[in-house]
This record gives sequence, C-alpha cells and structure tokens, in this order.
Amino acid sequence: MVIASAVFGVEHVIRGQDWRAFTILGVFFIQTSILTAVSGGSFGKLMTRIGIIRLDGKQIGFVRAVARQFMVCLVIPALVIGVHRRGLHDLTLGTVVVNRR
Repeated sequence: MVIASAVFGVEHVIRGQDWRAFTILGVFFIQTSILTAVSGGSFGKLMTRIGIIRLDGKQIGFVRAVARQFMVCLVIPALVIGVHRRGLHDLTLGTVVVNRR
C-alpha cells in the first residue's frame, strides 16, 4: 500500500474510482510473483519461515508463480481448500506450502 500510494498518490489509491483503485492489488501481484519465483515465497512467507515449492521438490519457477498469484488475486481459488489443506491454486499448479527450517 505504501508503494502504490507513493507512486500514484494517497488520494487516488484510497478513494480512487478509476483504475488507480486497483494499484494496491497490482503491487501485491507483482511483488509476490517476483519474490515467489526468485525465493519461494512473499515477504510474509519468508518472515514466517514458510515457502512454496512444487510437489517434486523443485523451485516453483516464474510461470507457476505468476499463475499462482493471479489465482490468489481472484480470491475464489484460495477459498476452496482440499483434504490436505491445499487451495485450488495449489492443487491446479502442483504446488504446496512447506515449513522452512
């Protein structure tokens, strides 16, 4: 929110009725996509020592990171949770959230 407010102005980000109302979501999407592809998790996941990997144990990669974050931004896939506590976005892309030690 701070980044979006600094770039587009607080008034437009908070009370905007045009495309600028979605800048916070856009910054979230870009930030989490890049961090997930590069380091396996967003700022929050890295701070809490959890990460995202593929089921075969490899790094998630850029394409899967972008697709996963796009689905998270849609909200619905994150609300549908399977038996093993994996969201629809994780089930679709073959990823899982794991503890890092």
